[in-house]
Amino acid sequence: MEDVVAVRSAEIVTAEIVMIRDNCRKVLMDSVVQIGTRLEELKQLVPQGQWTAYLTDKLGYKPSTAQNYMRIAREFGDGQVGLDGRTAADTFGSLGYSQLLPLLGMAEEEREELAEEHDLPSMSSREIAALVKERDDAKANADRLKEKDKLLRSKLREANKERDKAQSSLSDATQREKDLAERLDELEKRPAEVRELTEEELGELREKIRAENAEAVRAAEARALAAEERLDKAKNPAAHKVNFLFGELRGVEERLEQALAELQQTDEAAREKFAAVIADWMRKKGDELA
Repeated sequence: MEDVVAVRSAEIVTAEIVMIRDNCRKVLMDSVVQIGTRLEELKQLVPQGQWTAYLTDKLGYKPSTAQNYMRIAREFGDGQVGLDGRTAADTFGSLGYSQLLPLLGMAEEEREELAEEHDLPSMSSREIAALVKERDDAKANADRLKEKDKLLRSKLREANKERDKAQSSLSDATQREKDLAERLDELEKRPAEVRELTEEELGELREKIRAENAEAVRAAEARALAAEERLDKAKNPAAHKVNFLFGELRGVEERLEQALAELQQTDEAAREKFAAVIADWMRKKGDELA
């Protein structure tokens, strides 16, 4: 009877390698968490002022390495279950030590979103760090836009108040002029024998009142016009947002020119290829915006 020889394909061997690799990563993460937990305990037992020397002499660890181990233990090894029923070890257990470092300090929900949106185990630590930086930059830009929008809304409210105040002043001046005009009419209609003022005095009073009211009306109109101008400037936050983003884009364009100039010094051919691709992309975007 002939011996049966198992047929092993490339797919089978690859699957075995992936399984062993993932198991190694999970064991590694568990080991890092266990070490970090014990380092936290050990730090409380070592006399104050001797921690750095103890790490170097007894464990051969740099302080930064020990700190990373302890942070990983705190952020990934608490065993808490998320809303999806998964623990941090379930979600990030396939990551190596260097892949975990860029994720330290992130909010738990943001870290989980990142894991859902990207295949982190297949990415290098540098790629993960770039991904986190990109996310942080986008968040910072959003915060800046939100703060700018808040400021614009505040200016809009102030402009509205100024406009209302100016309109109220104008209305008061108009009413005052009307009241004074009625008073003058009453004085002019009085019989001559009971008039308290002479015709000359009455004329002078009339001119003085009209001059005062004309000045009050001009001042109120000027305040109203100024308030309207401030309102027009403040009530279009979308235009300010476009202007802000255009400034950001120009900054990126300047940095890109600098990077191309640096590339020119080391690889002229690569610089020409990049420049051609970028120029083509900018022409297309320019046509779309136009």
